[in-house]
Amino acid sequence: MALYNVLGRMVYFSSFRWYCEPFRTVKMSESADVLQPSSPAERDKGAPCRVAITDQEAAALTPQEWQTRWRQQETYVSVLERKTSQQEGELADLRLASERIRVQLLDSQQREKVLVRRLTAKEQETQDYVCQLNELKSSQAPTTSSLRTALLDPAVNGLLQQLRSELQATRLKLEDTQNELSAWKFTPDSNTGKRLMAKCRLLYQENEELGKITSSGRIAKLESDLALQKSFSEEVRQSQNELDSFLADLDEDVEGMQSTILFLQQELKKAKDAVQVLQKENTTLKTANGRANGDSSVCEQERTDSDSENERTCVKRVRRSSVLSIDYNEDDTLVINTNGDVAMSSDPE
Repeated sequence: MALYNVLGRMVYFSSFRWYCEPFRTVKMSESADVLQPSSPAERDKGAPCRVAITDQEAAALTPQEWQTRWRQQETYVSVLERKTSQQEGELADLRLASERIRVQLLDSQQREKVLVRRLTAKEQETQDYVCQLNELKSSQAPTTSSLRTALLDPAVNGLLQQLRSELQATRLKLEDTQNELSAWKFTPDSNTGKRLMAKCRLLYQENEELGKITSSGRIAKLESDLALQKSFSEEVRQSQNELDSFLADLDEDVEGMQSTILFLQQELKKAKDAVQVLQKENTTLKTANGRANGDSSVCEQERTDSDSENERTCVKRVRRSSVLSIDYNEDDTLVINTNGDVAMSSDPE
């Protein structure tokens, strides 16, 4: 029974192989485990073959040979199943591709119909525009009937009458002007012509004289005034530059003098402080020596020295001196002031 089942399966797969043979394609897939050969000879060499057993071989085969043939048949069946699954996947892909192409074809056909419909509408519009253009050209072309209808229009008739009246008035003015010109014509022997020519010569001479006066008088005066103004402005500019440089030098000198005065004041203050310290030390030493010797004259001298020193200090405080102060006002003009107040004072501390 098992042998008959195996034979039946072999017959089924052989028939299925014969049915699927036209649809087989040689393909290299990334996910495929087996590389399909390209030629039939290679396909026969690499692929397992179908096991065909005759009645005589079936009677003579041992159980081990039956197992070997069974394994070969199973291998062949598994190969056929794998190929069948691959072909089914390819068929599904082909069906999807064909369906996609069919949808694209339908969309393209639909778009083609829409475009054809639009093209037809555009052509119809173009024809309508051409017809309208021809009608406009034909309507604008002047014909005798259109001219007659235009002349019959009351507005056009009124405009033509107005133009006719203006033309007649212009002609009358032209005739009057020509008559006046012909009346003013004179011969060389006429007195009117001589007087007119003399008057023209006189006016021409006066015009030339006025032109000379204008060109030689006012223009020359203006040019001289302009030259004077230019020279004056140049002198003012030079003097301003010199004054600026002088002020800059003066500023530098003043800054140097101020720094020197400040330095001297500091040195004088230091010297006065040193003198005061020395005087105090001297008086202290004198007092100590006098007390040690028991001399009363020293005490009197000390008292008189202190009184004279106090008087001298007060005199120094009240002493006045002239101080030169340099400053600038709002217009950057140099201002020198003399101050009579006390500039330096030696206040002992």
